[in-house]
Amino acid sequence: MSVTLDDVKKIALLARLELDDTAAERMTRDMNAILGHVEQLGRVDTENVSPLAWLEGKKTPVEPDQVRRFEHTAEVLDNAPLPEGRFFIVPRVIE
Repeated sequence: MSVTLDDVKKIALLARLELDDTAAERMTRDMNAILGHVEQLGRVDTENVSPLAWLEGKKTPVEPDQVRRFEHTAEVLDNAPLPEGRFFIVPRVIE
């Protein structure tokens, strides 16, 4: 798998990144190098390697799903750049 210069320009457009031609060409080379490394990793023989060996036998702690009152709302809102009442005001991302 590889990406073309057109792919990178399309991704940049979707991500709202401004890339000049030099940066787009460099990004194309870098992304293809990364994809090459990923393909190389895909060829590694992992037949005798257990998946996530470091997690084997461990269980995720489970807490009961219950509603609890959050006591630190005011402290959290003090860190918000633009709180309104008990809500966060965030910039519009969809127009």
